[in-house]
Amino acid sequence: MAYNSNTNKIDSAATLGLLGTSNSLAYRVHEIEKHFHSEEHWYGTDGDGTGSTTNNLSEWTLAAGATPAYGTEVQLLGANDVSATDFSFTPIYFDAHRIFVTTSDTADKNYMIQLWGGTGTFAASTMLTEVPYRASAATVESQPISVQMPRQSVANKLWARVKSETSSAELTILIGIHAYVG
Repeated sequence: MAYNSNTNKIDSAATLGLLGTSNSLAYRVHEIEKHFHSEEHWYGTDGDGTGSTTNNLSEWTLAAGATPAYGTEVQLLGANDVSATDFSFTPIYFDAHRIFVTTSDTADKNYMIQLWGGTGTFAASTMLTEVPYRASAATVESQPISVQMPRQSVANKLWARVKSETSSAELTILIGIHAYVG
């Protein structure tokens, strides 16, 4: 039985993964593999409101607005906060993979957390994803919340904001980041 010469190429040819042709089969498979089997670093606030530092346990505080409005956005990452200093390679892209809610000040209420990204101000940014969270009995879950969002350039900034069933309810969070070479 004869095989098409291109079939062998798909099965056995070397590929460049994320450094190869964007959206090719090899690129997409490598992207999936890197997402599930890559370094994850956790970030906390740098304290000045313009970004974060890795391996920092200082949380950001997200405050809801008047019920049921979103509160003021909080900048989680500044441009180039995700860098080779944190990872074993020089990242080109990142995505927020998980959010860890460390405290909640309102029991038995629903929250909606949004992540926004862009290169300029929050007003010019784009919403990337939203994640629901339910605080129960003023305690928090011990497991991080999984997040799905598009990859962003490391030159982009990342913001979060929250709304709740209760005005001015607050959450404090840390974020887990995955990074990519291409």
